[in-house]
Amino acid sequence: MSAAHQKLESLFTHIAKWVYAHWFITIAVILASTVFLAAQLPELTMDTREESFFRQTDPMLIAYNEFRDQFGQDDMFIIGMRPEKGLTREFLAIMNRMHRELEDEAPYLDEVNSLVNGRVVRAEGDTLIVEDLMPEPPETEEERRRILNLIDRYPLYDNLLIAPDRSMAMIIVKAQAIVKAAEGDVFDGFDSAVAPIEKPPGNYLSNEQNVEIDNVIRGIVDRYRGQGVDFYYAGTPVFVAEIQRGIQKDLGLMIPLSFLLIIFFLAVLFRRVSGVFFPLIVVVFSLLSSFGIMALWGIPITNAIQILPTFLIVVGIADSVHILTLFYQNHQSCGDKRAAIIQAVGRTGLPVLMTSLTTACGLFSFVWADVAVVAQLGYIAPVGVMLAFVYTIFLLPALIAVFPMKQPIKKTAGKPSVMDRFFDGLTRLTTQRPVTIILIWSAAAIIAGAGAMNVKFSHNAMKWLPPSSEARIGTDVMDATNGGTVVLEVVIDSGRRNGFHDPDLLARLAQAGEDIPHISAHGIRAGKVSSIADALKETNRALNEDRDEAYKVPDDRELIAQELILFESSGSDDLEELADSTYQIARLSLLAPFTDSILYKDYVDLVKEYLVRQFPQEAVALTGHMALFIGITKLFITSMAKSYVFALLVITLLMIIMIGRFGLGLLSMIANVVPIVMIFGVMGYLEIPLDMFSIMLGGIVLGLVVDDTIHFLHHFRRGLDASHKVEEAVRGTLHTAGRAITITSIVLCGGFFIYMTAYLSCNVYFGLLTGCAVLFALAADLLLAPALLTVMYGRPASIKADEPLEA
Repeated sequence: MSAAHQKLESLFTHIAKWVYAHWFITIAVILASTVFLAAQLPELTMDTREESFFRQTDPMLIAYNEFRDQFGQDDMFIIGMRPEKGLTREFLAIMNRMHRELEDEAPYLDEVNSLVNGRVVRAEGDTLIVEDLMPEPPETEEERRRILNLIDRYPLYDNLLIAPDRSMAMIIVKAQAIVKAAEGDVFDGFDSAVAPIEKPPGNYLSNEQNVEIDNVIRGIVDRYRGQGVDFYYAGTPVFVAEIQRGIQKDLGLMIPLSFLLIIFFLAVLFRRVSGVFFPLIVVVFSLLSSFGIMALWGIPITNAIQILPTFLIVVGIADSVHILTLFYQNHQSCGDKRAAIIQAVGRTGLPVLMTSLTTACGLFSFVWADVAVVAQLGYIAPVGVMLAFVYTIFLLPALIAVFPMKQPIKKTAGKPSVMDRFFDGLTRLTTQRPVTIILIWSAAAIIAGAGAMNVKFSHNAMKWLPPSSEARIGTDVMDATNGGTVVLEVVIDSGRRNGFHDPDLLARLAQAGEDIPHISAHGIRAGKVSSIADALKETNRALNEDRDEAYKVPDDRELIAQELILFESSGSDDLEELADSTYQIARLSLLAPFTDSILYKDYVDLVKEYLVRQFPQEAVALTGHMALFIGITKLFITSMAKSYVFALLVITLLMIIMIGRFGLGLLSMIANVVPIVMIFGVMGYLEIPLDMFSIMLGGIVLGLVVDDTIHFLHHFRRGLDASHKVEEAVRGTLHTAGRAITITSIVLCGGFFIYMTAYLSCNVYFGLLTGCAVLFALAADLLLAPALLTVMYGRPASIKADEPLEA
């Protein structure tokens, strides 16, 4: 392995020589490729929808898309209106105006529902009339009381359009599920009798269109503030839009702060303009190229990928720091910048390559994740890491060749620096008391492991938003007042045409609507259940002199068919959202609170058990956003297992190859696994859950923490080959690689701790935990690794002058 290492170091030496001699070609090629990729940035999109978590071939996403093709969008923008003086004529007039403005101004609109157009069913002779509850606001008190009496007679309004205690009224905005390519096609609707054709994913309402709707609704709501009405805003599309704003806000803050931090640390470390300017060029070029490739590949910015910019900034800087640290040392001693950069690249090129590969492998482990957005991170992040490596190796020598360097002033020997004395002390401590240090670290790992056992899976993305967020406040208020903001859809297939003309099946459907609100798990209970049975009961009552005792499903098949025909003939299109055109398939919709997806599973299992008993001969399928949340939870648990195993195996193999000794490679992984155990211990003791975001910690942290270990062991191996003394090898390693390791770790910590100022709590926890992991890894490399090496190689008989070290 020593010969292989020497060949690779020789290769990097030749690369540096060639680049230095051909700096113009190098800079021109890199600049042209960067400009080309940066030109693709306008095509970059953002996607924070729940659908983005699933691969296109996932059965759950396919079922959800089929539901949308048939029945339209399941989620909704919910505007809660709490009048200070109750349901007065003034308030009803405000609601009416707002309803009309939403209909006129909201883009990609399917429908707006509120008390304004609440369904009222009545009969005049044999004619069924379906009309709006309040086409115009009431002008008299008598008319207002008539409207309130009608509200009391329609159970469908409760927990949907109005709170049971009448303290709040809702306006519900539903967007188109599929946005038509061309509005007003004269042939639209002519093929409605044909079976639905599968729509390409691009036709579904996009994230940008969802945000556009949200912005318009917020603008309309703002017009009516301060008029005696408190407004609350909720619904899953509102949450999606708020998450996107949070990501944009955090990116707008994190990227500039990361650059400021990098500039500060580089200035302190190198105290040269070139030491700040060169690494920044490398990082900016790699960042632009990475996002340009994202645009070319059609990968959007998602909940997972939002960490990429700051991650690439701090990781890319680390490559430059290692090379420039040795370059400036060489330049100080020899005064020849060409010889200095060639030697620096030759000496550090291999460990920088290996650290880039291990970081890339840690990230590449996400490719096998079942969560699509995490898998996308697994594709683009390793590319960004390797681009940073390539740009570092090729751009630094070229830039150093172009720009002049001041002739270094020879330093006179004097008192050792604070850092030198610090490393000397670490050398004595770790090589003279290795067993004590190992025991202390073992105890810390055991304590952390006990805490890690308390880590729980959880996924409540609403808690990513701060408590002051309008979406979070609105969701909490409407869940408490109105029963829910998240929809679970049940699709029941009777297996036969006109199956939902069957009185028994419809009676069971109506009974399900009454029973399901009593099913509860973890405090989750459906606040509203609706189906075609509700429309049929309203129709039957209207055709029977509006008697309350007729508010039921008819027990005669022919009568049911007749009433459905009358409803269709009334001009209302409500049945299209409740059943298919053949009445073989019907929809049962549940509205429940927004909560932890882990808890949803137990609730949905109870609902499904009930439905299987209630519909033993029919096919029952569950979909909608609540089902998607459960699916996301299941996917990220399986993704965690796959990515962690892959990352651990591949990185261990790379460590063995890099170090050239099987035993030492395995031993080095102890110093890399312990920080991860400690991070999960911190999560357990601080009660930080393992969710879709924090699940990525293991692969990312493992890829990061091995970087310093590689640099440490690479220099230790060279020192051991030269001196055959562990203490001398440790001391030399700490004084060379230790300085760069410490500085890069501080830079990484600062870059990740910046996330603690983020708007989204998922970013705050990610920054806190990743920054702590880097600190733990630094401590392990400076304390645990030397102690382990001392125990392994410190015996007098272990190393002899004539003994090959590769044995």
